[in-house]
Amino acid sequence: MVRLGFIGCGKIIRNAHIGPTLADHEDVELVAYYDVIRDAAEAMASDFGGEVCESELEVCEKSDAVYIGIPPTAHGPAERACLETETPFFVEKPQTLDLDLAREIASEVREKDIITMVGYQFRHTPAGRAFKEALEGHTPALVNMWWYQGTPKIPFNRYKSKSGGQVVEQVTHIVDTVRYAVGEIVEVFGWQNNVAHLDEEDWDNDDVGTACVRFQDGALGTITNCYALTEGAPGGNGAEVLTPDRRVLWAGNSLTIVTKNGEEKPEFPAGPAHQWEDLAFVEAVRTGDPSGILSPYSDGMKTLAVTLACARSGASEQPVSIEI
Repeated sequence: MVRLGFIGCGKIIRNAHIGPTLADHEDVELVAYYDVIRDAAEAMASDFGGEVCESELEVCEKSDAVYIGIPPTAHGPAERACLETETPFFVEKPQTLDLDLAREIASEVREKDIITMVGYQFRHTPAGRAFKEALEGHTPALVNMWWYQGTPKIPFNRYKSKSGGQVVEQVTHIVDTVRYAVGEIVEVFGWQNNVAHLDEEDWDNDDVGTACVRFQDGALGTITNCYALTEGAPGGNGAEVLTPDRRVLWAGNSLTIVTKNGEEKPEFPAGPAHQWEDLAFVEAVRTGDPSGILSPYSDGMKTLAVTLACARSGASEQPVSIEI
């Protein structure tokens, strides 16, 4: 039985992880909760069992592994508590807005050989894995990534200083899945602007952005993002990869492979995307074998570096090389 604790008791932990998967997992016991808003932790304990803790450290001391689901600017104390107690941890993306902090944590994770995972669920799904497999043996040439929607509902996403901006907080999922399927991005050159929220109160963010990217193996690509759509307007997210002999389009649980012989659309199991990463993390902690984890802390940091570089380039309108 894996005893799980939770640092941060908001909607992402409740609705994406505990509710769909962890609450009913036969090998899991939910034992400890901490949140700076105590009522949130108390609600979790009431709904799922376990006890409310007074600190991040107390959660770690009572748990075999910990989930960290907190705002992007709040990272540091939770991870350091896990490191101090050598407790395996799952951290939701973005794992921080401070790449230097991420480097420090990654270094200590390696030194102490702790099992970790960053919440990049798509590379763990059957569709995400098939996306990678569809490109094996083929040479990516052009790669396009996108996420288009309206004004975000989560309050901190309305502020770039709190979220990092749309690419850092949201499009990071697409960037990460492309890194997994295609390879490393080494340089970005982008622009960001605010066009649809100019007179809106409670808003200090870009609502459109675009970046050109260069991959290590020579492919070129784009990242485009939008928070500017009106409610109900068609949006979406995904990525397409063109190789000399095929076009591969991935979007969530959908994959389309187009060649000169026609179009192939494999089917995948239905269900929440987060379940696959949760099952992989619990199994890794239960067995001590992290091989099923496709996004350990150090790899998630590479995606973070790309998205932070997009934000820097958008602000400076200069190319930015990716440095880990």
